[in-house]
Order: sequence, then structure tokens, then C-alpha cells
Amino acid sequence: MLTTMDELDDRFYRARSTIPGAGAGLFARIALRAGDRLAVIGVRVRRGSAADRYTAFADEYKLRAGDDLIIPCGAAALANHSPQPNLRKVVDGDDVFLELLRDVGAGEELCFEYTDYARERFGFA
Repeated sequence: MLTTMDELDDRFYRARSTIPGAGAGLFARIALRAGDRLAVIGVRVRRGSAADRYTAFADEYKLRAGDDLIIPCGAAALANHSPQPNLRKVVDGDDVFLELLRDVGAGEELCFEYTDYARERFGFA
């Protein structure tokens, strides 16, 4: 089964991250307020399933949501790790969001804090 997905939220853009070694990052196109959310669009797979193993190439991007993992296919995939995050992951029913913790200005990079598991697995201090 194939599903077509498209990122329809134009409040964000991709640019070179300000975090050394991070590559691309997620940035605010406009000023945003604390509590604003970016819906995570993507593919949901069961943790530990065959689909999870087959998509190991995307492990660095997967977000946990209960017993499931989300492989983000939109702007949320660009959010990097920061020990001083301005985003947090929110699971609301079947939906997953990245929610702003504070107001941000246009052009500011948006980051969330990876879990202890992710930091350990991918070599973040």
C-alpha cells in the first residue's frame, strides 16, 4: 500500500544547521509562539517489527510514540538535537507533534532534546 504525503506547513524551512556537524536543520520562516505545533507527518511502524528492521537506515530520524516509531517524512525530520531545546515532542492520541517551548523569531533554528537512548546510540553527549 502506498500513501502520498506532502508537507503543507509553510511556517518552516530547511537550511544549513547552526549545530556543528549536523548538516541540515529546521528553521522558523516566521515568528512563532510558545505552544505552536508542527504536525509530524510520516510512516508509523511497530518497534521491533520486521518493518522497523527493514527501515534501520532511518533509525536516526525515528521518533518514539508509545509502542510505535514514526519515520518523519516532512519538516519534522530536520529537527536536530540540542541540550537547550526550543521544541518538545508531544503525542496526542494517534498524532505526534513538535511543540514550541518558547517564542522564537523568524530565522531561528528549531531543535528538541533527544532521549537518553538516542543520545547514547548516536553518540551525543
